[in-house]
Amino acid sequence: MTGTGGPSLVHVGEDALLTCVVMTPFNNDTVLWRKGPHEILSAGINRVTGDKRISVLHDDSPKGRTPLGGDVWVLLIKEARLNDSDVYVCEVNSDPIVRSFHPLTVRQPKKKTASSRNATESTTSSSSTTSLPGQSTSPETSVTSEEDDSSDMYTDSEEEVSQDGVPLVTHDFTDCCHANNVSEGCMGFCVLHNILDGSAGAEPEQCERDFPNIVRCMADGRNHVPCCVEKGIPDLCQDMCRGEYTPFTDLLKSRVSCVQHTLPGLQCILDNIQRLPSEPQSVSVEPLTERSLQVSWQAPEKLAASVKYYQINATRLHAFDQDYLANATDSKDGLVTLQVSADQTTAVLSNLTPFTMYTVTVSAHNDHGSSLPSMRIRALTLEGGVVSKQTSVAVVPVLPDVRGCCMKKGITHRTCLEKMCDPVKADFTEVPDLMVCAPWANITFACLANNIDHTPCCKSRGIPEGCLSFCSGTVKAINFNYFKCLQYMSEYSSCLLQGYGVLSGPPSKLKAPLIASHFVVLEWKPPKILPDTVTAYHLHYRKLGSGEEYIVLEKDQAPVIVEDLEAATYYEAFVVAVNAHGKGGPSPRLVFQTKRDAAMEPAHTHYNISACCHASGLLPQCAPLCSYDAKMSDIQKLGNTCRGQIGTIVRCSAGGRDHTACCNRRAVPPKCQSLCRGVITSSPAECLPFAGNIIQCFEEGIGHIPAPVEDLHVTSVTNTSISLAWVPSEMEANSTENKPTDYLVQYGKVNNMTMYETVIKLEHELNTTETDIELKDLEPKALYRITVVSRGEHGTSLPSSMLLINTSRTDSASTVYGAPSPPHSLSVSAHSATWITVSWQPPEFSHPHETITYRVIHKVANNYTVIDTRLLWVRVNNLLPNTQHIVYVVAIGSKGTSLPSETLVAWTDPALPAYVDPPTVHPSDIISEGGSMTILCLAMGNPAPTISLYVGGHLVRQDTSRHMITVIHNVTTDMEHISCYADNGYGIPMQAAKKVNISFAPRIQASGITVASVGESVDLKCTIRARPIPKTMFWRDHDGRVPVIQGGNYDMSMKNDVDDNSLYVMTLTIAKLSSQDVGDYFCHAENALGSSTRAVSVRIRNTAASSNISECCMAQNVSSACMSACSFYIDIESVIDRPECIVDFDKLMRCAADGSDHRGCCASKDVPRRCLNWCRGEPITPPGICALQHTRTIVGCFQENRDRLPGPPQNLKVQVLSDEEVLIRWDPPAKNPSTVEGYRVFWHDLEPVTDNLSNVINGLATSRLDAKETSIKLEGLKPNVMYELVIKAGNHLGASVLSEPLRFTLGDQHITSASHGTNAGVISGIIAGLLAIVLAIAAIFVVKRGKFGPKQANGGVAFENPSYLREMNVEHVQIPAVSGPGVGNGADWRQESLHTANGTATTGLNQDNSVVPMATEVNPSLYEELKLGHDRAGFKRLVS
Repeated sequence: MTGTGGPSLVHVGEDALLTCVVMTPFNNDTVLWRKGPHEILSAGINRVTGDKRISVLHDDSPKGRTPLGGDVWVLLIKEARLNDSDVYVCEVNSDPIVRSFHPLTVRQPKKKTASSRNATESTTSSSSTTSLPGQSTSPETSVTSEEDDSSDMYTDSEEEVSQDGVPLVTHDFTDCCHANNVSEGCMGFCVLHNILDGSAGAEPEQCERDFPNIVRCMADGRNHVPCCVEKGIPDLCQDMCRGEYTPFTDLLKSRVSCVQHTLPGLQCILDNIQRLPSEPQSVSVEPLTERSLQVSWQAPEKLAASVKYYQINATRLHAFDQDYLANATDSKDGLVTLQVSADQTTAVLSNLTPFTMYTVTVSAHNDHGSSLPSMRIRALTLEGGVVSKQTSVAVVPVLPDVRGCCMKKGITHRTCLEKMCDPVKADFTEVPDLMVCAPWANITFACLANNIDHTPCCKSRGIPEGCLSFCSGTVKAINFNYFKCLQYMSEYSSCLLQGYGVLSGPPSKLKAPLIASHFVVLEWKPPKILPDTVTAYHLHYRKLGSGEEYIVLEKDQAPVIVEDLEAATYYEAFVVAVNAHGKGGPSPRLVFQTKRDAAMEPAHTHYNISACCHASGLLPQCAPLCSYDAKMSDIQKLGNTCRGQIGTIVRCSAGGRDHTACCNRRAVPPKCQSLCRGVITSSPAECLPFAGNIIQCFEEGIGHIPAPVEDLHVTSVTNTSISLAWVPSEMEANSTENKPTDYLVQYGKVNNMTMYETVIKLEHELNTTETDIELKDLEPKALYRITVVSRGEHGTSLPSSMLLINTSRTDSASTVYGAPSPPHSLSVSAHSATWITVSWQPPEFSHPHETITYRVIHKVANNYTVIDTRLLWVRVNNLLPNTQHIVYVVAIGSKGTSLPSETLVAWTDPALPAYVDPPTVHPSDIISEGGSMTILCLAMGNPAPTISLYVGGHLVRQDTSRHMITVIHNVTTDMEHISCYADNGYGIPMQAAKKVNISFAPRIQASGITVASVGESVDLKCTIRARPIPKTMFWRDHDGRVPVIQGGNYDMSMKNDVDDNSLYVMTLTIAKLSSQDVGDYFCHAENALGSSTRAVSVRIRNTAASSNISECCMAQNVSSACMSACSFYIDIESVIDRPECIVDFDKLMRCAADGSDHRGCCASKDVPRRCLNWCRGEPITPPGICALQHTRTIVGCFQENRDRLPGPPQNLKVQVLSDEEVLIRWDPPAKNPSTVEGYRVFWHDLEPVTDNLSNVINGLATSRLDAKETSIKLEGLKPNVMYELVIKAGNHLGASVLSEPLRFTLGDQHITSASHGTNAGVISGIIAGLLAIVLAIAAIFVVKRGKFGPKQANGGVAFENPSYLREMNVEHVQIPAVSGPGVGNGADWRQESLHTANGTATTGLNQDNSVVPMATEVNPSLYEELKLGHDRAGFKRLVS
């Protein structure tokens, strides 16, 4: 939100305009205007105060569109009074509230002199505020009586005079700067003496945006240009003398150096402020007749008494609506000038061209000079007597009866009567209407004219000549030529109504009291003709030079805000009054310019600078610099890359012309004037401040100075004469401004020493208008240098080539062409031990479009090397250290080769081994994970070493340099080790390393849910990784952040890992668990980089879900003496010392295992393999050693996993789907069903047909499948075969024991269960066991005492077979995602390699069912026997 425009100082009786611009996102909120802190004047566009002088100007924008430059709200105070002085506040009712402050000062008008009183009596202005460049506020004037002389009157400081009449000038422009919204920090520049004393209080660069307004205020409407010219200020620096300022832009040509001319320019302002008047005020133009305009104005605001005369300039426009700005200096033939005496404020311009648009300005002159011209006004000359025919009336006159006229003359066609006989509807006439009514055209147009010739009005509205017969009513017949007139029917209709005397006249005195960058406030006076009948005004405006149509705004009254204007642009505006009958005549046209003028675009030329650069071998990436519109940003970006190409760019920019005269005129210092010829002789950086001066000379000269000649050659040679010929340049054959007037031939005698010098002017000169010449009276056997240049009105070209001819040459048969001058300024731009870079400048004399190749001759010892290039530098590689090299260059043009350049002698550097410093890392204190770090590797050595950067052991970057800067983004914790490695091929490579600490926010891994019994001790642990060391604590309530207090029942500790200093373990120990301690706890850790919180929980063990141990003991027939161990939980301490109970330990362990397999826990606690069967409730033999040494450990595992491991699945059922597939269903375990993560299903054929005894005994004919749900489909089964199936449940901690087996066959759908078998089944099992023992003994002798599992049932493998019981414990079960309901995807429960075994019973599974075959098991090795209890100890390991 900003305040802009409008004066902070007005005089009594003037209108005050205070402007507030509301920017996005506040443009949809209500805008309030306040006077002071309390009095509300308006809300939105509604006036709240009772003062009817107050109103708000605002144009509502279309919904969803934000005006260019913001939303404008203007507070208008009509006829300001002294008590209106205050600070006004523009307030937006947003959240938070946004305000801008607008101070207003109202003072008495200045006393007027007698000489200017006549002017004020004839013309007054109700509002005078303007922001036009160079124009100040003009007060409303009034006649002051003698008794008012003693009143408190305000007089501007610039107009105070001493008793002797000398002005007392302080050169303080602060009031003007305030009115133009100059920022407070730059107000020091508004006092001229501050600038001269260097006490402005701010740097000029900070006030670049304010300088246009500051310079405009300093000029104060005076024309200081004659003084500036007298003081030798070049034209590029005279904008300050006109009250204008050209700000620096990104374009290089805008960087004009005028520093040395600032003081002379300020001196002119110091002198002229006291002597010159300001511009006339309130200029208005009224058309009188077809050949005259009446111009009115008010006296200047400053030094009006010194005015000797006023000069009025009227410039004729070339078209009615000329779409560009007309300046008086552009065309003298259309300029009308009138001078009137100082006591006049009105004048009449006569002898003008009828019906022509003129632009009018007024300037004030005295003995010392003149003011700046006033604001331009466009006006149209009218027919004499038109205005006097009409009078001002209060009622709308009645229209003539045109329809009755047509009917009387015989027209009966309805369409013709409605459209062609109605002056109002004539605007809607179309081609079909004109064709239908063509037979009556003479009647319709005559009736519409009503015996009045409307031609003058039609001409004033821009209707072309071919259509004027409509206006006069003299149409005889309609033809196709009249169709083009239909687009002017609206203007024709308005002229008819104007001729009838029913339309309002044109509004008068259109002016712009406030002009900003993107909006303007326009106001006007009502028309003198029928002002009371006006219902609306149509404001037409457009941008000059755009070719656009007028934009029309309909408004009820003045003033009006016009928004969405472009900055620094000229606009034209006029107003039309509308009443009930139509639109009246247009007002005079106002031409205004929005703030911040921009530099004019250069004239288009035929010279192609890009083609020159391309032909000269400019690198493609440097092409943006080969332009007169080169940008400073491109120079900064491409400076290093294109440093060696500057010579080519300067040569092509000069275009083969000599711009020295322009550079002298524009104050380019002598050391930089060689650039004006396209030659670099000093450092270009020294001349960069004058780049704008030089580039503008290039642009100007390209369009006015002739191009160089082409194909200069010798046609014949004698002992005393040389004949020459050349071709004029074809680059600009179509251009007339820069054609040569003649050619200048320069020649002189040279010897073996001077022939290598390049000089601009030679001894002898001849001029000719022809393209050939003969040089006579030459010395025989002498060597001559010859050049030819084109000469025009504005300067000369440069030589395009150079001829060296010996008069002793008599071979006239061959033609000798001119060649470029030699390359020059050879230098070593870079060097090392193994290479040298040589650079040079292009030839001074060569054609801009000539393709030049440079040949570099390099000599070392007695060996020569030739290198051709189109660049201005070459790098000679593969050199030996500390050796001498000789280099020179020649330029090869399209028709010849130049002389050699100067010879350069250079040495390569001595070789030095590589040396590297330890890497420098930034930031040096804290490097955050995920952030960035900058690594600097510095290496010494000659030649430059190759530096390699390694981060975390990985090669990140490699470069040949002496310093390499690398930015690493997204830093991770494994980037701690940084190494710089350097090698240049000499000596031993070197490496330097550094370790940095990567800081990162805490990461917490919590232990999850811990289940314990009441009264037990509980440890809640969280593992933290963080750097730097975090602050840790436990919370009870995450939202409330209630901490756990150290002491009592709680003990908190944190330990740092010995091997990893970023790893910490924080532990909360609850000494005795109670019901109040149950719930969630939160581990919280934080450091400077962040914080993290994770939940850990403690729960009381749910005893109701577990089975009763005493019931199990009774069912197992535990002896009464040992029943004391059987309570709700197993109490092993009560019987462990009683020998008689050892025989019952198998039964006690079975009850304590509670249907779960705890072998994983037992093995991790070093329980030997022979005792592990107790961990799953199976008997062991003998129990003695296990009972004495490992009973407590095993029971501890039972208690630890009581709530973690599930029991076996329940209620197995089978549903036969077909002859080869069944659906198996079961219920979840009764114990800990919520902990189940998956199920494993085993099944096999009870009567397999196999010859492999090992497979039968080891159960390799058994199949298995994993499932997530409580059902699974088995496919590929055989009919009439008895199958046996068991299931166990498991999770990542372990598994249950096997369920009760289920037997089924697909033949007669017979289903049985082992749990419901008879004694015969038990007997069969015993027999099968005995058979298994016999087979095992036989196998011992076969496989060298190999061990096989004992039991077998019904000729198959029973599920009591150890091959199932010995299966790897599912201590780390990982259940994969299941592709179908109730079906595993075939992955094993553990991370093991499974291979299909021979005899697998299941085949042909679909994609929803997959079988995981059994793995082969072998006995543990001796090492595994010794490990007992560690990884897979106590089990047969799985092998392929």
